[in-house]
Amino acid sequence: MSYDRCETCGEFGWLDTHKCPPIFYFKHEDWDLEPREVRAHSFSDAAEKFARIYNEDDGDYVLMDEDTEVIISDGNIEKKYIVSAEPDIYYSSREV
Repeated sequence: MSYDRCETCGEFGWLDTHKCPPIFYFKHEDWDLEPREVRAHSFSDAAEKFARIYNEDDGDYVLMDEDTEVIISDGNIEKKYIVSAEPDIYYSSREV
């Protein structure tokens, strides 16, 4: 038994019992006409993974200021999602 990162999907787990999540496809107006694939546990999970990829794509973090539409497909059914992002708040203190 080995707990490691799956080379196919990138998730961590016990490799002898691990099952990769299914493949979903996403289409967005700013990117290629060809759908891109992502492994996810659900349509919603695939939309959130798209949001992370899209937001971090060129370092501009565009989803912090706006949202965007994406089409998610499992190969048979298409669903439309609006995705956005919120920044994490980091608090710190120092003695003066």
